[in-house]
Amino acid sequence: VQDVGGKITHELGIINAVSARLSAAELRILKDRDAVRRVYADATVEVTGKPVKDDGGSSSSSGGNIDSTYVPAMTGATALHTEGIDGYGVTIAVVDTGAWSDNGIGKNPLNEPRIVAQYDAIQDRTSVSDGYGHGTHVTSIALSSRVTENGEFGGIAPAADLVSVRAFDDLGNGTYADVIRALDWVVANKDTYGIRVMNLSFSTEPRSHYWDDPMNQAVMAAWRAGIVVVASAGNTGPSAMTIGAPGNVPYIITVGAMTDNYTPEDVTDDVLSSFSSAGPTVEGFVKPDMVAPGGHVRGIMQPTASLALNYPEFHDGDKYFIMSGTSQATAVVSGIAALLLQDEPWLTPDEVKYRLMSSARPAAFSGGTLTYSILQQGAGLVNAYDAVHSLS
Repeated sequence: VQDVGGKITHELGIINAVSARLSAAELRILKDRDAVRRVYADATVEVTGKPVKDDGGSSSSSGGNIDSTYVPAMTGATALHTEGIDGYGVTIAVVDTGAWSDNGIGKNPLNEPRIVAQYDAIQDRTSVSDGYGHGTHVTSIALSSRVTENGEFGGIAPAADLVSVRAFDDLGNGTYADVIRALDWVVANKDTYGIRVMNLSFSTEPRSHYWDDPMNQAVMAAWRAGIVVVASAGNTGPSAMTIGAPGNVPYIITVGAMTDNYTPEDVTDDVLSSFSSAGPTVEGFVKPDMVAPGGHVRGIMQPTASLALNYPEFHDGDKYFIMSGTSQATAVVSGIAALLLQDEPWLTPDEVKYRLMSSARPAAFSGGTLTYSILQQGAGLVNAYDAVHSLS
């Protein structure tokens, strides 16, 4: 790159590559070099949570009375909390827009600090902010230690530790180079910080086969390193073959979103959210691997975040914001993976995926849309309690 006059911007050792700025003439020369195997454009990537209405009901109310689902109870995580299974000792790395230092995120239920590391892959520095709010929202769904009005924890794994990695800007946009640098940092530091789970609540349109995509190559390196990688299916559904990257990687856990139609006690009207991307992948793999609550999910967000300022009708003016997306569903599964690893820390990423898929409950739904989609895709609603107490 330097020989042809280009400027290296990112060292991407995880995939034996660099990111660089090149003129058109420099690029033509570079492609002819024998030492260069492939050249990829630095494509854009977007987070997959939006403040939009989902399939069931209306999110038109505002303030503290915004309707939302108590996701930990719905997925069986609350029952595990009463048994002392709360994610303690397991570290989740969230690659997103950063995280706000709210006590529900910064401290566990014992009031102990639990943000063990931060990294900004955009600026290549070890401090993180979140001007957008998406990363904070996703992080809180996975591990918030705040207690809600019903006396339960707001997060799936409220005692888990956190590594916050920023790869997306204050508009929720990222690039391949920044995302791959973030993944490189996570893999390089997984043993230092005990990272067992990595949450990837973002997606982009696949531009090549899954094994050829440079971001996917980094994701597969994380999986080979022993990290449970949980990724969004994407928000471009409901048509078939709309699974995004890196959710199209067959080895990792890919999560779609469902909605309870604002009736969490009634499973008969549960449906797949219309935005949730569907499989199969181009290569013929069944995706998503499971679905989780992703409609009208309440999470923590600072009132000064751009999402909260642009969509005040979804913010209570204090700490909470309602958002829908496969991002939120992905965070649910990341938290459940942490619960499972606390209970059985010897499990490999493949064993965790098997246990989670085995816990999914397709038979519990009688809603026509969701039943049909499950039969087509093989994905049921993940259940934390069954995953931990499985006899498999």
